[in-house]
Amino acid sequence: MKPYLPLGIYALLAAAALLNPEYAKTIASVAFFMALGQAVNVFVGLTGYVDFGYVAFLAMGAYGLGVTIYYWPQLGLLALPVGLALGVAMAALLAAVVGAIALRLRGAYFAIATIGVNEGVKHLIIGANIWGGGAGLILGTKMFSAFGRDLALTLANVGSPLLIIATGFLAVVAMYLIQAGKSGYALAAIRQDEDAAKAMGINPTKYKLLAFTTSASLSGLLGAAYYPLGNMQVFPENVFFIEYILDGLAVMFLGGAGTVTGPIVGGLIYFYLRSIIGVYLPGYQALVTALLVFLVVVAMPRGIIGTLRIYMPPRLREWLP
Repeated sequence: MKPYLPLGIYALLAAAALLNPEYAKTIASVAFFMALGQAVNVFVGLTGYVDFGYVAFLAMGAYGLGVTIYYWPQLGLLALPVGLALGVAMAALLAAVVGAIALRLRGAYFAIATIGVNEGVKHLIIGANIWGGGAGLILGTKMFSAFGRDLALTLANVGSPLLIIATGFLAVVAMYLIQAGKSGYALAAIRQDEDAAKAMGINPTKYKLLAFTTSASLSGLLGAAYYPLGNMQVFPENVFFIEYILDGLAVMFLGGAGTVTGPIVGGLIYFYLRSIIGVYLPGYQALVTALLVFLVVVAMPRGIIGTLRIYMPPRLREWLP
């Protein structure tokens, strides 16, 4: 696997956002779907398990940075790295707790167990009235206080897109490191036959938990980049938006599960499909897009990149991971 092509695409996107800040938000919208698919792919693509609790990790990242800016604006610029670290840590901790229990289940039982995570955490925040409760966190004035008005606007308009792109970049690096190491072989064995892998001395829960927490950490970083930094607000109804689960899975399956270039291609196609459908059939984006993705996946079960790789010579295949 040579990850130069996907890493190069993310580097080009970052350069385009820096050189054309007026288009940075549009680039961020495309990059968000790419990074969403990449983060989902780290767990679902490597293990074959389907995680429906994914949105909770996005939300933890959003609340980590949001709470830091809202309650400790006196930290100034330091609030940014502290908040990002807190958001990623909260997402990873939630994944470790959920994964330690749910990853002992298999297949549909695991998927069902993760469905309740999103709603459970959301209702805990609203019901216990923590972190702003149902009213959420409005961060505009707090960000102006912490960073200064000009820097806050720059962070929202350019910093957020760059961090979203960086999340996709880090997801490619994480996939490469996992697949190139011992963990990649163990996860491949688990994906093929978990019982046989266990009989060979592989601890399935350990390696699945590694992929699960890595995916959750990337999701947390994406959530922090998108909601509090880019939109200057964190509302429960937005950060726990259930449709993002389907978006992430659709992007990954459309491009090719288990490939690192797949979510990039899938994210690009998915974004423009939704945009075009939004113009001609407003309000039906989710329905029509889901149907189109379903048809593509039925026709190409390996996704676009996964199917292309079958027909490519082995030497070229390495360059399209």
